Amino acid sequence: MIRLKKQKPRYILMLLLFLLAATAIFYRKSQPKTELAEISEANNAQEIVSAETGILTIWWYTGYLEAERETLSQIVKEWEKKYRKKIKLVFFEETTLLDEIEKALISGATPDITIDRTQLVTRLAWSGKLKDVSELIEPLKNSFPEPILQNAYQYNSLTKEKSYYAVPILQEGIYLHYWRDLLTELGYSDADIPQDWDGFWQFWLQIQKQLSPQEQVFALGFPSSPFSTDTFLFFEHILEAYNVQVVDSEGRLTIEQTQNRQGIINALQWWTQFYQDKYIPPSAIVWENSDNNASFYNRIVAMTANPTLSIPAGIADDPDVYYQKLGTLAFPRKPNGEPMTYIPRVRQVLVFADRNLVDAKSFLSYFVQQEVLQNYIEASGGRFFPTNQDYWNSPFWNNSSDPHLATVYQMLAQSKTRPHYFSNSPAYMEVLEANVWGQALYRIIADGISPEVAGDEAIAQIQEIFQRWQ
Repeated sequence: MIRLKKQKPRYILMLLLFLLAATAIFYRKSQPKTELAEISEANNAQEIVSAETGILTIWWYTGYLEAERETLSQIVKEWEKKYRKKIKLVFFEETTLLDEIEKALISGATPDITIDRTQLVTRLAWSGKLKDVSELIEPLKNSFPEPILQNAYQYNSLTKEKSYYAVPILQEGIYLHYWRDLLTELGYSDADIPQDWDGFWQFWLQIQKQLSPQEQVFALGFPSSPFSTDTFLFFEHILEAYNVQVVDSEGRLTIEQTQNRQGIINALQWWTQFYQDKYIPPSAIVWENSDNNASFYNRIVAMTANPTLSIPAGIADDPDVYYQKLGTLAFPRKPNGEPMTYIPRVRQVLVFADRNLVDAKSFLSYFVQQEVLQNYIEASGGRFFPTNQDYWNSPFWNNSSDPHLATVYQMLAQSKTRPHYFSNSPAYMEVLEANVWGQALYRIIADGISPEVAGDEAIAQIQEIFQRWQ
């Protein structure tokens, strides 16, 4: 793995960290506090699992909105009442949940059910750690688009066969949010935003130039650090825009092909030039996942890219801001003029253990019923789009007065999509975990190497990872 070399003067990095911390504090203070008691003691969760009391154990992420947790808790209570069974629902912060799952896999005291946002299914199915859930998928199979099913249909190296090892419930795209009122201030409307690739991005540079220096608004809130998965996920879309194929449909690496190498270099050059020309905030090279949200809320940037609709959901209680001042956009056409292909990330449910397998499948059968799951999705403020296309025609997703949900529908229901490369490649999952693209951007910005050198380093690192999985 490439080690990041921070050769720039330390005071610059310290200044960036100070500015970032100040922004984050302001942002966090502005967020509503939850009254819901969160059960997140890992030791308690492990004790419940290891005791094998017959209680169905579910580990879930805390989520962004209190309504998400309350709705899931209510769904659990309804299932308990209907089937006269007990569930222990344990909430964790997202990064903590990943850590606890890894610990549980080592100890053997895994929960019965958990939520998977980061495509753990690819690696865990490969190693035989998950239960086959084909009987849950088969009745719904025709309701899932093929790219969604590919995320759940995984290879087990022990059985030497593929099968369904996850139940897809939610999907999320990369959305482009912007301050519409900034455009209005300068005499522009949504109709003035170009839809060709170069014109679209140049428009935002022009916005920065036209705003007064006192406003100190950067054009682009691109997460550009190796510490944020947002960096990786957004960069994957930039590679798609440049028609770069990193992995083929069989999971084989194609990154060394001449046109793909050049596409990677072009994408790195395109992105980092914006940073070097001061259209991206300096602190973006140390952003974590929530920091582009914070910079956007605080109007440090005119537009940003973000997975899920967490940005609109965070201000949904202010109708003027939600409907009038904030906008959400689909991507422009690719540089070659073709429509953009989107790469949704799928959130899936995993089943680990045999001890409560019947009850685990019973709960999931209940959870994926249209009315039940749709209630959960709506409680999230539309941050996630359904994976089951039977749900796409609900009034919630066809509300033309909601500009943000309408854009999500356009991107994920009406446009071409494809799975992430890590959906069928455990090796590429490791590429994501190492945030290879974030490292490459950092090397160019912080260490001053060329996009050609950074691109070749990234290719070599990815090749090394894939060799370990052969």
